[in-house]
Amino acid sequence: MKTAHILFICLLLTSFAAAQNAPTVKQAESACGPFQVEFNVATYVHPHPVTPAQPGKAQIYIIEVFENPTYKIGRGPTVRLGMDGRWLGADHHDSYLVLPVEAGEHHLCANWQSKFKSLSRLISLENFTAQPGGTYYFRVRVTSRNAWKGAPWYTLNLEPVNDDEARLLLAQRRQGASSIEK
Repeated sequence: MKTAHILFICLLLTSFAAAQNAPTVKQAESACGPFQVEFNVATYVHPHPVTPAQPGKAQIYIIEVFENPTYKIGRGPTVRLGMDGRWLGADHHDSYLVLPVEAGEHHLCANWQSKFKSLSRLISLENFTAQPGGTYYFRVRVTSRNAWKGAPWYTLNLEPVNDDEARLLLAQRRQGASSIEK
């Protein structure tokens, strides 16, 4: 009888904790755009040079780095990039996106666009405060590791990078242009 009561209390506490976390997750994901939106990405043949921000605005570069030592998933992942509740576009397999942004506080979102639920749940968030004339660099690192029984296990991490690292990454990648799938 005591075991049944303890089990009931554990289940009740687990349900309560899950209910408490649901609004927190929704609030955090509010940096992303609507999850039903999907992108096509094309890349330019030659990298474009780093350019200054437009007057009164800041500029962000979001650089995808796909670290996949043993597996290849088609042509690599497409990562949707959102800011302040709307999608900005997407990167695809080691490309980068460059965008002007208004000055102020912003919340970024990176989300693997995939037909597989386990991959489409991969989200990483970052925030920053843009100053007029500033240039900000972020890396979206998609990493593959061998997991149990050789199946791949992936992580997605959105992080700021310094100017020197960013220029190196940009020189090794193509600029992307994305459009919403119809």
